[in-house]
Amino acid sequence: MRFRSEEPADRQDIHRLTMRAFADPDSEKEPGEAALLAELYECEGYLPEYSVVAEIGGRVVGHAIATRGWLDGDIPLLGLGPLSVDPAHQRRGVGVGLMAEIRDRAARDGERAIVLLGHIEYYNRLGYEPAIPNGIIPSDPSWGEYFMVLNLSEMPLPKGNFRYAEPFGV
Repeated sequence: MRFRSEEPADRQDIHRLTMRAFADPDSEKEPGEAALLAELYECEGYLPEYSVVAEIGGRVVGHAIATRGWLDGDIPLLGLGPLSVDPAHQRRGVGVGLMAEIRDRAARDGERAIVLLGHIEYYNRLGYEPAIPNGIIPSDPSWGEYFMVLNLSEMPLPKGNFRYAEPFGV
């Protein structure tokens, strides 16, 4: 498996991948994650170095993106998501590898922390912990313990209200 930065030529493959990863078998409606991803590419918070694909045999089988978010409007953090893995390659380490690649890039670049909204057991094993007890408050309080943070620094996490990139709408 190879991880690399997404290139504009990958976007159609990433879109199809995201559609498959988040498809609802009971609906023909486009998954919200696919539309969100298209908006993230165009927003001010888009950071190309944190849009990463996983390839196997030259084929894109996974994608993850982290965009610029803000704590109290002036402390930059990364907001991760969506994370998409082709259904045929799920539970084979693609998602974990993508998460590690983004974490390593962010740590190398001196980012303070990554926040995300996700499955507690899955992300907890990757070092994420609930953000609210750490003083990082989501824009939607109903997220509760599903709003998680990974501290990338030896310094204590800053505290405040977090806001994702504009396309998230919260």
